[in-house]
Amino acid sequence: MSYRQQFHDSIEVSGVVSRSVGPSQNSQTVSISYSQTVPLNITIDVITDPFDNSIDRCNGSLDMLTGAVAGMHSAQCGAIRQTAAEVSQSLINGFFGTIRTELSQQIQALNSAIQADEGLILEQGKAVSSQKNVMETDYNRIGSRYVGIFRDLDDECHKRIYALDKPAFMLSEKVLKKIIGEAGLNASAKSLITIQEESSAKTMLVISSLARKVHDVLETLRNYITQEKRFSSLTDSFMENEKIEEKKTFLMPVIFVEQDGLERDASEYAEFLPESVPPDKRKEIGGKVRSVCGDDSVSSWAPVSEEEKELLNREFGALSESAFAESDGNTERRIYNTLMGLWQNSSLFTVSRKNH
Repeated sequence: MSYRQQFHDSIEVSGVVSRSVGPSQNSQTVSISYSQTVPLNITIDVITDPFDNSIDRCNGSLDMLTGAVAGMHSAQCGAIRQTAAEVSQSLINGFFGTIRTELSQQIQALNSAIQADEGLILEQGKAVSSQKNVMETDYNRIGSRYVGIFRDLDDECHKRIYALDKPAFMLSEKVLKKIIGEAGLNASAKSLITIQEESSAKTMLVISSLARKVHDVLETLRNYITQEKRFSSLTDSFMENEKIEEKKTFLMPVIFVEQDGLERDASEYAEFLPESVPPDKRKEIGGKVRSVCGDDSVSSWAPVSEEEKELLNREFGALSESAFAESDGNTERRIYNTLMGLWQNSSLFTVSRKNH
């Protein structure tokens, strides 16, 4: 905007002036010196209207440029995010598509091999069945011929032996008839005696059985009544009579797992406790473990030591070798190599409680 500014100052003025004094015929020249302080008053008017107008136009241009830059930045950020999402989705789809294609090819190859082997097995089964039928027919034909021959030989041998020892066979038949007949008569007499003796024997057996059952019932009642005492004595025999001055800490292994999914942004947690932990305590212990391990303000993660990492590598290698020891296929070997590569390239951390 226009403005006015005033300045005040003074200057010293001095000098010598020559003047003629007297009539012109007899005039004399006289030198007169002078000295005087002269005040100065300066007023300056500054007109800034053109400059102000140019500044206003420049501000309007800058505002328009700022809006254009902000809009371009927003559009560029949106385009970058969209491009990143499309590239990520393309990578994920390509990876899963490659895996799906490879699995489909392997399944198709295995299916073709199985169908070929199945057809070969069916053909071999038909050949074996045909050979079996031929062998059964031959065996039945040869067997029937030799069975008739041996039957004839047995009959001829029986006739000749009977003819040679005919008196002995006749005597044997008479003796057998006498023994069998006398045995039947003796059995009838014994039956009458046995009927009378069985009634008394059955009565004694029933009484003995009832006595035994009553004894078992009484023994069961005695065991049931005294089982609490026996359990207490057994428990006392297992335990030592030792006093504890203060409570002691009981440690148990607990696995805390944090999972990050591809489709979910939030993390998921899970706890794995030993099977010996009672069901009513599992939820309580799991909640305490999650409150410690899942809260960064309470706990912190630090890399494991070299000794612990070496022990874990040794145990993981032993478990992996035992799991894939009997696997001979390329797929199992590739899974084993990928698993070991992921394990070797991973970083191990342990959780510890912060000291407040």
